[in-house]
Amino acid sequence: MTGATLSIEALTAGPGGEAVLDGFALAVAAGRRAALLGPSGSGKTTALKCVAGLLAPRRGRITIGGRVVADEKTAVPPARRGVAMVFQSYALWPHLTAREHVRLVARDAKAADEWLERARIPHLADRTPGRLSGGEQARLALARAFAAEAPLLLLDEPLRNLDPPLAGELREEMRRWFAQARTTVLLVTHDLREARELCDAAHVLLRGRIAASGAPDELERAPPDAEVARLLGAALAGSGSSP
Repeated sequence: MTGATLSIEALTAGPGGEAVLDGFALAVAAGRRAALLGPSGSGKTTALKCVAGLLAPRRGRITIGGRVVADEKTAVPPARRGVAMVFQSYALWPHLTAREHVRLVARDAKAADEWLERARIPHLADRTPGRLSGGEQARLALARAFAAEAPLLLLDEPLRNLDPPLAGELREEMRRWFAQARTTVLLVTHDLREARELCDAAHVLLRGRIAASGAPDELERAPPDAEVARLLGAALAGSGSSP
């Protein structure tokens, strides 16, 4: 699946009428991977929900693959946006087996089984989420998202609830999957190491707008101001890694 361009222009949005995002703008080229960093409550998840069609923006425009999916007159349903999303909670259905989760979105049964194999959970195909560990649930959620072969993949801190060794293992596997899939990725994370390992670019979100953008290593070496430097320092410390 070839990735789709993502363009967000002058977006104002928030739950319950609150303007968490105010004039938010972001562009990700087809096949590229971008990380969105920012403090809690800065609107990172709100941005993902607007792109996915789960939250209607108050103002602004969202374009995916050259097609307007949201503006003042347009609201394309989530299922027709060409988007797959992994939630921080994984959003797995308790009554479906791992195989059934993936087969719901895969192009055929063979493709579903291939993604279970890539995620290293084929032996768990007949288990429901309640019989999976946290790491196994993360693998299932990722396998389901990749199996959809969507042009745009949205990831809302999918590794945040995992212990560091397991998160590191999954990051390495995700890098290989990204190379194979060539999809466009927007990743929300608090972890600068995760942004460095998985993404081409990082964007720092403060007070509803992008405050800094660049390659993760470049932003770490030369943040544009003290506030961004403090945020990136906290993101690096929180990752448990060293510079």
